[in-house]
Amino acid sequence: MARHRRVFSVLVAAAWQLLSSQRARAYEEQASFDMSAGYVSVVDSAHLPAQGTALDLGAALGISDIAVLRGLLGYALLPEGRATAHVGRLRVEALYLVDVLQFVPFFGLGAGLFVARQGDSGVDFLPAGQLVFGADYLLSRSWTLGLDVRTGALLERGEVRSTSDVSLRLSRMFETF
Repeated sequence: MARHRRVFSVLVAAAWQLLSSQRARAYEEQASFDMSAGYVSVVDSAHLPAQGTALDLGAALGISDIAVLRGLLGYALLPEGRATAHVGRLRVEALYLVDVLQFVPFFGLGAGLFVARQGDSGVDFLPAGQLVFGADYLLSRSWTLGLDVRTGALLERGEVRSTSDVSLRLSRMFETF
């Protein structure tokens, strides 16, 4: 009889531990500040050079265990001889996390506004949309290293141009609640 009580006590204690433990949270209820650097390409543009480098600062908010909203503000330098273009970039992205483990693949959609200046040609405001693919590697509960790949379209003076962007991102995550 004492043996049955001991087994029962162990089972109740184990059930209590399972039911009362906190759930794992990788992205939901967390925010992050992001910094990234990478390569930018604009295909067949009459006004912008074809390739360059980019720097972005951003912030993200995990809205569930499978979804993240991210905002980015960046700068791209597209040199081509004397016709160097300076491009400011403002982007918003909605991302779906495929699996939340230490390695987290994701995909999503983004929209943006690029502000381009090249030489004395004035300033162009260029709306853009993109598909986003990538993966995060959770270095710790607070730090993430990510690879972002974007491909999309840029509306340049009434014509659609193809754009691509590949960047390496470092994120610092914070609890929000």
